[in-house]
Amino acid sequence: MTTMTNSNVSSTLYRGRWVWMRFNAYLGAALGIAAMAIYGANGYEENAFLYQILSMKGVLWGGSGALTGCAFAAVASAIKPNLLDAKMARNITPWLDGFILMVILAAIWARFEPAQEAISYDDQSNLFAGRVIMAMNVTFIFSAVAYIAYLFAPETFIGRVATATAYIGVYLGGSALLLRWHESYLFDMNIGHAPVSNLYEVFILLFCITAAVYLALEKRYQAKAMGAFVMTLVSAGVFFGIWLDSVGQGEIKPLVPALQSYWMKIHVPMNFVGYGSFAVACGAGMAYLVRHRLEAKGSNSKMLAIFPTLEQLDLLAYKAVAIGFPAFTLATILGAAWAAEAWGGYWSWDPKETWALIVWLVYGAYLHARVSHGWHGKALAWWAVAGFLVTVFCFLGVNMYLSGLHSYGRLS
Repeated sequence: MTTMTNSNVSSTLYRGRWVWMRFNAYLGAALGIAAMAIYGANGYEENAFLYQILSMKGVLWGGSGALTGCAFAAVASAIKPNLLDAKMARNITPWLDGFILMVILAAIWARFEPAQEAISYDDQSNLFAGRVIMAMNVTFIFSAVAYIAYLFAPETFIGRVATATAYIGVYLGGSALLLRWHESYLFDMNIGHAPVSNLYEVFILLFCITAAVYLALEKRYQAKAMGAFVMTLVSAGVFFGIWLDSVGQGEIKPLVPALQSYWMKIHVPMNFVGYGSFAVACGAGMAYLVRHRLEAKGSNSKMLAIFPTLEQLDLLAYKAVAIGFPAFTLATILGAAWAAEAWGGYWSWDPKETWALIVWLVYGAYLHARVSHGWHGKALAWWAVAGFLVTVFCFLGVNMYLSGLHSYGRLS
């Protein structure tokens, strides 16, 4: 009965007119906010953009965009009824619903912030976002342990706990980042900025995107055993994030001039959709290699019964790269546009730019080998793992060890 009820609710919310209308309302609201930033009175204000969105002006622009989106959805579906089953709306709307839930959670967490007189830029330990992030850390680590336990004791309850805690971790991390955005304004309106400006913040973003991409694939392909590999990667990142916080990298700091741009809010998240998807592809590649090894040894391990087949794991790695590569490509193009505005040139062979190009070539070659030349199997599994190592160096190694125009991303 419960399963049937859940199925009916899911069918109502994510099929047909409801999902089509919500998808276009979200899209319209986003376009309305963008129009406000471009054409509204006073235009885009870096140091007050969050409160521009939350102000009556933001509500009017965003609400007008949402209503326009709904009107478009009604007219378009009347002219072409098969749009009600559009795959893009079905696939993207749950993510947008999740973002709205994160906004609601951030608004709730904001009620627990200390009084204004107790807030100090020099001591940020009493800000509530830190507690939410710690809860996220514990939840993601617990999820990884549960997924690993599921490999050896494939009980339905353990699997549900692993998945549920991964979802909870995503919502905690996303809402914590939104809360940090609000907290940055509590110090000074001139300090306020989107929470994607340093290693600590983008690590949290990476955890959430990696887990979200994995959960979407798990739900669609019933690949729960792969979670042991993906969430272990997330947990490794969590420990690194805890270390960053322990050495003072978790504090909210003013933006350097190069980052004071609307491009940051577009380029950085899109970049990390690519990074997170490549992490999921690495997890699928690792699972493929483990299963291939077990089969080659003639093992009778119970894990083989719950592992996806080699063909499924090969497909999952490909699907993850197919999600990440277009996002990473778009992020690179947006980064070039930002560079032209900030530094006067689209490309300067800065170490970060050079390694981003290397990452792009690695995954472009992966897709070319698979799609054009029909490569499958063990070679591509190793490729997915090695490609993520290159990605990690592009993301972390360049920031920590190489200097250049992107040196503001280094540890300080």
